[in-house]
Amino acid sequence: QQLFVACIFDPRYIGIVGEEALLAISTNCPDLRVVHLIDTSSLANARGDPNDGGFTSEDAQIGRAALIDFFSGLPLLEELVLDVCKNVRDSGLALEVLASKCPRLRALKLGQFHGLCSAVGSQLDGIALCHGLESLSIKNSADLTDMGLIEIARGCCKLAKFEVYGCKKITVKGLRTLACLLRKTLVDVSISCCKNLDAASSVCALEPIRDRIQRLHIDCVWPRDFDLNQVNDYDVGDDESVVMSRNGNDDMDLEWSDEYEHRISKKCKYGSDGDCSYMPTNGYANGNSHGNGNGFWSDETWERLQYLSLWIEVGELLTSLPEVGLDECPNLEEIQIRVEGDCRGRHKPTQREFGLSCLSRFPRLSKMKLDCGDTVGFALTAPPGQMDLSLWERFFLSGIGELSLSEVDYWPPQDRDVNQRSLWLPAAGLLAECITLRKLFIHGTAHEHFMMFLVRNPNLNLSLRDVQLREDYYPAPENEMSTEMRVDSCCRFEDALNRRTILD
Repeated sequence: QQLFVACIFDPRYIGIVGEEALLAISTNCPDLRVVHLIDTSSLANARGDPNDGGFTSEDAQIGRAALIDFFSGLPLLEELVLDVCKNVRDSGLALEVLASKCPRLRALKLGQFHGLCSAVGSQLDGIALCHGLESLSIKNSADLTDMGLIEIARGCCKLAKFEVYGCKKITVKGLRTLACLLRKTLVDVSISCCKNLDAASSVCALEPIRDRIQRLHIDCVWPRDFDLNQVNDYDVGDDESVVMSRNGNDDMDLEWSDEYEHRISKKCKYGSDGDCSYMPTNGYANGNSHGNGNGFWSDETWERLQYLSLWIEVGELLTSLPEVGLDECPNLEEIQIRVEGDCRGRHKPTQREFGLSCLSRFPRLSKMKLDCGDTVGFALTAPPGQMDLSLWERFFLSGIGELSLSEVDYWPPQDRDVNQRSLWLPAAGLLAECITLRKLFIHGTAHEHFMMFLVRNPNLNLSLRDVQLREDYYPAPENEMSTEMRVDSCCRFEDALNRRTILD
């Protein structure tokens, strides 16, 4: 009933997954309910380039007819992931068959699928006919536009989770309309690697559901010339050029747009359920009153947001997060921050801290995942004017002691040239300042005397009970003459941890 396979769809290799393999699956396993076919290149979790065209140089050897036969042979399908990483063009008709032949389908993730829906006229087509979907993830769809988002929102009206990654043509206008149409159901949104959606525009687009959303991912790409007032004055029915761009001078499109204007009016006046509780109390929508000067409403909070995920480039500061509108999250419990980039060649940051202290405004924040595993630097002596990884760790972790965290997952930055990802002295000292910490997971190695910082002071870390060193990278061999944690040193640390008095 379940099939999970890491595949190769690249036609340049031998043994790829093509049409024959797909048909073999549907023919021999008609009772499948969950199918995940993911290209191995996706497993690296490498971030794409937001500025590329969206089409790969090679097409996958999977045609529309094969997809139709594949979908037709899996009538019990409930969850489907097809992350191909090579172009699958004109997929709309095949997805219509998926909608009709797999009525139980609730979760769908597509990677490198183009032509998901035509977005012409008011007639729904393509992926928009999958009316039962509750979770939809679209990755690297080069021709997905704002009108396509609107069509998806109109057709997939039960969506509770929506992810969009690497879609270059969508903007805040289309995403804001989608959020407005799905206001009743949408609680989990992820926006990543989309050229026209930086942090501020992503937050602005989600204003219609900011009082309902529970889980959110955005990229911390800070705006340079983003005009929130211009976006807030946008009306789906007013922008004739957007409507006409769907198929030229189409009278049906213009008439449909006028009708649509009444159903989805300015700032989602009526909302999808007749509710406009996300609007400011005075009725203004351009930040002229009851605002914070940035176009956001000071009397509105992210009331139900419990989980926040962020991507940020190395060298950027987290302190801009409240300025783009994520300043009031009273029920936020968990945050995940992924820092990515190459420290080598970068000069010392102008600020001493990355900005973790700004998270102290979230009173219920208790869990943090700080992933610097894709941050590369110098483990040993750095060139003049640059910082080695120990100083970068101090930069990233400064201020963590101001947070009331009970659980921390930490991936230290690494030096791939010497194959080292480990906890350094400044990081150990800063983590020791987290007096409420109960669980600490370090994805790397460490020196024994650095780890002892966590238990040496009897007045600190009184709650710490669970410490794990997860060497989920290629570690140093056992016979290496270094002071990295080994079996004996782990036992000594465990004894020191257990000797302390724990009240509960």
